[in-house]
Amino acid sequence: MTIERKNQASGLRSLLKDVTAKHKLPGLAVAIRTADHVVIADGFGTYDAEGLQPVTADTMFGVASVTKFLTAILIMQAQSQKLLKLSDPISQFYPELDCASDGRMRLHHLLTHTAGFPGLPFRHDATIIADGRTSQAGTVGTMPEPVGAKEAGPLLTADDLVERINASTLDMLGPPGKRLSYSNEGYCLLGGVVEKLYHCSFAKAAEEYVLQPLQMDRSAIGGCKLGDKTNLAVPLMHNKAGLQPCGFWEAPLFYPVGGLISSVRDMVRLISVLNGDTEVLTRQEGLGLISMPVPVASRPSSKTKYGLGLEVEQLDADNILVWHTGQRPGISSFVGHVPQKKLSVAMVVNLAHVPTAAIGHQIISQFLHGEIEANSCLWPPAADPLVDAQVEHFCGCYGSQEMGEFHVRFHQDRLLLELESVEHELLFESPDNGTVAGHTFCFLSKDGNRSSADASTALALDLRIFPRLEGA
Repeated sequence: MTIERKNQASGLRSLLKDVTAKHKLPGLAVAIRTADHVVIADGFGTYDAEGLQPVTADTMFGVASVTKFLTAILIMQAQSQKLLKLSDPISQFYPELDCASDGRMRLHHLLTHTAGFPGLPFRHDATIIADGRTSQAGTVGTMPEPVGAKEAGPLLTADDLVERINASTLDMLGPPGKRLSYSNEGYCLLGGVVEKLYHCSFAKAAEEYVLQPLQMDRSAIGGCKLGDKTNLAVPLMHNKAGLQPCGFWEAPLFYPVGGLISSVRDMVRLISVLNGDTEVLTRQEGLGLISMPVPVASRPSSKTKYGLGLEVEQLDADNILVWHTGQRPGISSFVGHVPQKKLSVAMVVNLAHVPTAAIGHQIISQFLHGEIEANSCLWPPAADPLVDAQVEHFCGCYGSQEMGEFHVRFHQDRLLLELESVEHELLFESPDNGTVAGHTFCFLSKDGNRSSADASTALALDLRIFPRLEGA
């Protein structure tokens, strides 16, 4: 390692210690890799509720939605084996799925969250903690009870999901390809495609085609695969008694969505496949994941779009950052990759609601100081307090069956959004979009365009779109 890289590593360790203290994290693990050289692989703090077990680079954490990148890899591998094409209609794999029967919904729409699905509630029905208790799946709004969930029973397979979608009254957000709105259920269907093609469980396919070839020995799909593994971070939640374990999310249908449990040393190997120098993914396949990203409604003036299981951000004229985060009860994670620098970063915490996107950008910005344009790697985008007070038409209630209700109100010259029972001020980058509590937002009109003159019909918040709720 060069003296410059050693100095960078030292500065980053100091940053990570500060981050751990600032956000009152029980523990944090980080790995940074350039080309085939690991610059940092380290842990900070502890991973148990008692604060006794030290975090290391080999501590295994749940990584939640970072798993979607692994699912996208499996689909790209299947395409390279000529088992499918990304342009194949969903009806080819799910002929019984009513909303896809016209053939317009394609595999690439599921990968980019542009199939048109509204926020669906089915992950709550499929959430089963290992001890048999059911638990909600980590929300930021006020969650209603999914209609008919108790009567219908748990979801186990993608075909079960198809039946449940057919039995629901869906108000699609638009035709396939029109709007991006994050859909966990879309990735459940992709996992079902993997199982149909390889005639095995998603967990087994992931193990054989990704985890083993990358020598990800400290990784597994699903908590039931952990066996007697040690150095395992317990997902934690704050309550009045302090930090308490909350268990892994054990729902096999949603393994393709968020079932990966991994160490940062393994996670950095996973995101590094975008270098195209492994048997898992060729350079051309890696480019296929990020070369045609789609716009994100909450970021109309941002340089960040969404590829296949990854966000794609233009840092400056010469560099892009490819990244994704994961959030669930007891889990916050981040992976990032700058292809031009062959730089890969992985970070994970066993606590929810940690601003991993902001911290991940901060790590990359500091590591590449002087190599990328100044202030090009900041998250969230810059925004300011409200200046124009003519925003009453934004007030109202927005939401979905998946994430619950979000209330927007105007109070003392401030526009406020309620998140997790706390009101936060919306800061504006333009008259209809900006940031709130680390999230990007934009108010939309009926046709899906930006809305600043008429009453908004939807709120785009990060990667999801929430319609205005009638009568709320």
